[in-house]
Amino acid sequence: MYVKSLRQKNNWSQEQLAQLSGLNIRTIQRAEKGESVGVETLKALASVFNVDINELKSKNHCENRSHEIPVEFEREKLEKAAKAEVQSKKEFYLLSFFLLGVFILFFVPNYNGGENLGALISCAISFALIIGAHGYIVFKPFGEKWEKKKIKQAMDNYEKEDS
Repeated sequence: MYVKSLRQKNNWSQEQLAQLSGLNIRTIQRAEKGESVGVETLKALASVFNVDINELKSKNHCENRSHEIPVEFEREKLEKAAKAEVQSKKEFYLLSFFLLGVFILFFVPNYNGGENLGALISCAISFALIIGAHGYIVFKPFGEKWEKKKIKQAMDNYEKEDS
């Protein structure tokens, strides 16, 4: 990456840098991506850019390490998201069992041979709606994954029609 910034600072193309340094274009590309390159390559580049080889090594090394950090950060971010998803599903199941338990405890003593059936049915419908709404939020049946799947299916169908 440091190599690329030096090349761009001098307004050189990769081909021009390859000619000036006597290196292969592929080697230039690898050096610009921050991949490991040999000492001779670093010497040639340092000479062309008129910088110390140690500066070239250290800046390239620092930038390589800066690319590793986001990967770890991304992993931590995914781990946090997965933990949050598992936690919300756990809470959903706990809420469902709790409401089912409350309904059973409410239903048994208040049934009275069907006398209070209307109130019990309305309570059951209310609990079912609460559980359903919470389940919709937690499981996201029409979320991003579903949408991507449907888009892919639609694109596949259009491609089949074009063929």
